[in-house]
Amino acid sequence: MALNNVKNIFQNKRFLKIFSFFVAVALWLFVTSSRPVMRDEQVGIKVILPEDQSILDVSSPLEVQLRLKGARIYLQGIQVEYLRPVINLARPEYLGKNEIELALRHSDFYLPFGVSLVEFKPKIFKIRLDKKASKTVMIRPVYQNTIESGYKLVEQKLVPNEATIEGPKELLKNVEVLLTRPIDLTGPKGQGQFSVPLELLGDKVMIKSPALPEVNFQYDIRPISSNIEFKNVPIRYLFSNTKFHADHSFVNIKAFVSNRGEGFSASKIQIIADIPEGQKGDMWVELKSVLPPGMQLLELQPSKIFVRVK
Repeated sequence: MALNNVKNIFQNKRFLKIFSFFVAVALWLFVTSSRPVMRDEQVGIKVILPEDQSILDVSSPLEVQLRLKGARIYLQGIQVEYLRPVINLARPEYLGKNEIELALRHSDFYLPFGVSLVEFKPKIFKIRLDKKASKTVMIRPVYQNTIESGYKLVEQKLVPNEATIEGPKELLKNVEVLLTRPIDLTGPKGQGQFSVPLELLGDKVMIKSPALPEVNFQYDIRPISSNIEFKNVPIRYLFSNTKFHADHSFVNIKAFVSNRGEGFSASKIQIIADIPEGQKGDMWVELKSVLPPGMQLLELQPSKIFVRVK
């Protein structure tokens, strides 16, 4: 019974037409996917350097144009990064040489199954090596635009203010400072800080520290002139010992306020002298100010006082 059913199926003309179609498609796909085709790729050369050397110069970019041949099915699945030739300049035949002529061979390329290398170019690279060195340089800010009229940059600070760079010794000779990206001074007012990227020195000189190529820019931008003054503002002493003498008990303050109508008064200002505990004798103590919001300190007279602790 089952044999008769199979026989009937194969005698059915519609089934035979459908079956023939799928067989033809399968054969076509097999033929087209297995037929050799050409494919061009570009890969970079991975160079392993001795620990104490850096690349100073190359005759051309360390990149190679490849022409590959193989079945389409193999070329479609190829991973280009695995085609990169690896050249180890730490091998004995290269040690002690500053100028190396590197000649690539077919055997330097690792090809997957079913793929062949028809040609590649360029075949020769000239590489100049130099001793690797490190150097500590100062970081300088670069300013963009100008501060708004009526204001001035009273204080600025970069944290950190030094950087360690590493690269070919010959190139490092010409690097004396490291610059920041342009800092726009038109926006900030008062005291604050923000991160500023450092200008990179190309692909041969690396910034080793700070770990992130940026610094913290701390600024104090104040008005040039005051529009409010307070005289005889009392000093608050932070000290548990009552046996001390200070040469000043009051200070004069010059400040700038953005809105004169807010009713600022001396009672809202705190001037603090924090005398170190446990110390005796003569000393100078810096005064600290605590101002209400909207007020910027321009001048504190005096800014420090002389204290004698018994």
